Amino acid sequence: MKETAIDPNRNNDRRTVTNVQNYFKEYCNSTSIHGFRYFGENRSTFEKVWWIVIFILCLSGCSFMIYKIYEKYETSPVIVTFATKETPIHQIPFPAVTICPEIKFKKEKFNLTVVVKKKKEEQNITVSEEQIFQYASLLCKQSLQAFVNETAGQTLGNDFFTTLDEIKPEFIKSVIYCKFLGQDYSEDCSELLTPVFTDEGVCYSFNILDRSHIFNDLVYHYKDYHNVKEDTRSWNMEFGYAQDAKGDAYPKRALFSGANNGLTLYMGVENIDFDYMCNSIQGFKVVLHSPVRIPKLKQEYFRVPLNQEVVAAVHPIMIMTSPAVQGFNVEKRECYFPSEKKLKYFRSYSQQNCFLECLTNVTLNFCDCVNFYMPKENATKICGKESSTCVKVAETILQLGEEYSKFYQPKSDNEFETCDCLPICTDLSYDVQTSQTNWDWKESFAMVPGMEHFNKEKVHLSSLTVYFRFNHFITSERQELYGPTDFVANFGGLLGLFTGFSILSLMEIIYFLTLRICCNIRLYGQWAGVQ
Repeated sequence: MKETAIDPNRNNDRRTVTNVQNYFKEYCNSTSIHGFRYFGENRSTFEKVWWIVIFILCLSGCSFMIYKIYEKYETSPVIVTFATKETPIHQIPFPAVTICPEIKFKKEKFNLTVVVKKKKEEQNITVSEEQIFQYASLLCKQSLQAFVNETAGQTLGNDFFTTLDEIKPEFIKSVIYCKFLGQDYSEDCSELLTPVFTDEGVCYSFNILDRSHIFNDLVYHYKDYHNVKEDTRSWNMEFGYAQDAKGDAYPKRALFSGANNGLTLYMGVENIDFDYMCNSIQGFKVVLHSPVRIPKLKQEYFRVPLNQEVVAAVHPIMIMTSPAVQGFNVEKRECYFPSEKKLKYFRSYSQQNCFLECLTNVTLNFCDCVNFYMPKENATKICGKESSTCVKVAETILQLGEEYSKFYQPKSDNEFETCDCLPICTDLSYDVQTSQTNWDWKESFAMVPGMEHFNKEKVHLSSLTVYFRFNHFITSERQELYGPTDFVANFGGLLGLFTGFSILSLMEIIYFLTLRICCNIRLYGQWAGVQ
């Protein structure tokens, strides 16, 4: 009878499998993970399969929930919340107030109605009248296209600004009273008001930053326009006022709320300067904005009618960004820090300045000129009245973006301008609530000393008061949706809810795979321990 040879390798394999099974049972009986101890018990196959299915379902549900949290973190890692503390108004600048008279030129210097009448009757007009008419047509709301000389050309030179400066109404002289923070500046309101060029022509701004702090050096400036005499280095949008900034630092700030701590202006216009051929509405346009921003009064404004008092109560809207958010890429946080986005024309980045620069680039690319209120280099031409259609199309291109090709045939592949004008991470704007009433100033001025020479029949006055409503306001803040602690807590909470898994459970796995094996070999001579 032959003896069957026993394969030692086969016996070793069986012994290894047995050791692994016993070692796994030992782990199942010891681990803190819920349900695992049932895998190691000597129970029926049905019970084991039932617990395996339950464990797989729990693990699948846990994985799905973890995936949804991670997906939310990836798609929206930054949230905007309210700050836990109020901010006093003296930590932010008083809003810049830009005022634009509806009267665009002094009647004695240029009478648009007379020139249009001559053109209608085909009378001769001087070269100077024709040139001023071409320039004035860019500012007037009434359509003057039928009277524009087709041979005048599509572009204008820098003498456009000289002409506007010469024919503009003397607004500052017509401001008979100006007060800020209770201090009377009526002797010389030019201390408060700075002339600027906007899309409404010559306007006047209070508390705007100097042009050297808004524009880059390559931008063309006309004379002293947008030239603020104050030192504007004590404040910037990102960090606010410097620690050593004094109470009278520029841009100016209000220490307290209320009309007595605001800006008050009495603004006048003369009947003789009304020119309804240019504009049928009289009075003033006003916009409140951040000192670092260039205003566009065709987009947003409120009116100050003649012979009325308008009161504007201001509530600041400020959004800040926590330092932790700076670590996210721009696409996720959806805002720029000042050092991340550089503009060609503007030294200070803001979303509004970025849009204006983008519109400038599109207009220059499409029309070979820019609108008169846009930043430009010295050699860049200004678009005349004949280019108005082109300018409007350029603005349409910017607004529609890539959708433009569905409506119009682009001239070239590089016709579209990618603006990428995200908000700035720290931004300041102002919400305004206005109220107004009739102002019977003629009766009240009749008793005021020194007003005897004031011709009340030929002048209209308007009053504007701007002030903060409250001493404090609540800021908003961009914060990360999940910090490291929140992230671990969410993941750990779900693992604990579905499986009972914890850091100690992880340590048990590491212990059974490393330290316990080494100690078993040392104590019992085999990795599985005593069998």
